[in-house]
Amino acid sequence: MLDYDLEQRGEASLYEYVYQQIRDDIVAGRIAAGEHLPSKRAFASHLGISVITIENAYSQLLAEGYICSKPRRGYYACELPEAPVLASAAEDADRDSAPVGLNAQDAGGQPEQFAPLSPSALEAARLWQSALRATLTSEDEREIFSPAPAQGTARLRHAIAHHLRGTRGMNVNPDNIVIGAGAQLLDTMLVQLLGADKIYAVEDPGYLRLTRIYQAMGCKVRHIPLDGEGVNLGELLDAGADVLHLMPSHQYPTGLVTSIARRYALLSWAAERPGRYLIEDDFDCEFRLAGKPIPALASIDAAQSVIYTNTFSKSLSSALRLAYMVLPDELMERFRRELGFYASSVSSVDQVALARLLESGDYERHVNRVRVRAREVRDSLTTLVRKAFPAGEVSIEHADAGLYCTVVAECEAGGNSFARALMHSSIPFIDISDCFWCTDGASVPENSTQILVQYDDLSPKVLNTLELQLTGALCNLSE
Repeated sequence: MLDYDLEQRGEASLYEYVYQQIRDDIVAGRIAAGEHLPSKRAFASHLGISVITIENAYSQLLAEGYICSKPRRGYYACELPEAPVLASAAEDADRDSAPVGLNAQDAGGQPEQFAPLSPSALEAARLWQSALRATLTSEDEREIFSPAPAQGTARLRHAIAHHLRGTRGMNVNPDNIVIGAGAQLLDTMLVQLLGADKIYAVEDPGYLRLTRIYQAMGCKVRHIPLDGEGVNLGELLDAGADVLHLMPSHQYPTGLVTSIARRYALLSWAAERPGRYLIEDDFDCEFRLAGKPIPALASIDAAQSVIYTNTFSKSLSSALRLAYMVLPDELMERFRRELGFYASSVSSVDQVALARLLESGDYERHVNRVRVRAREVRDSLTTLVRKAFPAGEVSIEHADAGLYCTVVAECEAGGNSFARALMHSSIPFIDISDCFWCTDGASVPENSTQILVQYDDLSPKVLNTLELQLTGALCNLSE
């Protein structure tokens, strides 16, 4: 029976401490691959804590891939490949597409039409307005109106480093952070830094604009299919890639979370040859709806082969054009030497305003409110689908991974009715089959529809309309 001293947990919650201890024991080999973990009830009784605490710890370990569940047999430790990793980590989703402005006009000179802001977007807009007012009225004019250095202001870089330490388990040197006007700009800067002569691999299905960005920079691009654990390692090896751009914590559009075993294998792949890098796109990391956020791939990287990138587009607004990357030491030196001549692409006013939000805790409180709202929508959508399709012919996958879920529907058993109901309800959605670059590669299973739906698009009124539309579609189907 595993035995842990709960008095040593410090400020960590009980479930978080148990999770950390089991995780570290698996990484260190003290719990062998394939070893049977204690049952939840027996383990809880042994430690003198509640079963729900053990259940939460096991759920987090299961989500990250440290353990697996076997029906009617319990939980077992997973085998982890050898890789240069840190032994213990501390504790369309279009990344950049800017919504159009109120007075914007299209190419033909006609005023554009604008959809109303979602509750989260409206809250973020008001939060940003308040931050800007406070910045302009209370901050030193010399700070907010002086040109920012190429990397970004020191104040914002320190605020981001502190934020990453608390939320992503990353011990980041602020001097290794680069601020940029959106993820697309940072992607192009990375090509300048790494070289357009490299072969860049991207996930398929994935973010199609990323392929176009790399191709526009003159790069060779390889599309790597996914399996149940993440990027298919065999396909990656065959591609001869130098750089892999991936979303390990919440893949777009599938919602897949890369398992810890696959993460170790990818780190090992990157460390095998000088000049190989993993670009970790962590765009939706803060919004995991169950348990702790999945630790960043960069938080276990001991060989400095991970380039961490993130953006505030999902949490605040894509209109703000605020993103950043964390470079390994060698690349940071190269950045200063070769790209340090650039002027900062983000205004000093915006950088100070964002730093204020992070320093004050207002940003974290905003994220928590968005997360609570998303959980409520998730529960309502799950209830609606179970009620309409009690036989399970339509199901929701990856419901807890972030701000969107995947709706999987069997086309011949009501799935088409669900898709039609979505369209009649004017709910935006993405057919995942449209996110494949390679049509001859892996695809959505035959006779199945996989749809990406964002929680922020589903207000109670919209969900009620969806239920009415769905009821009507199913009645017509049965007639």
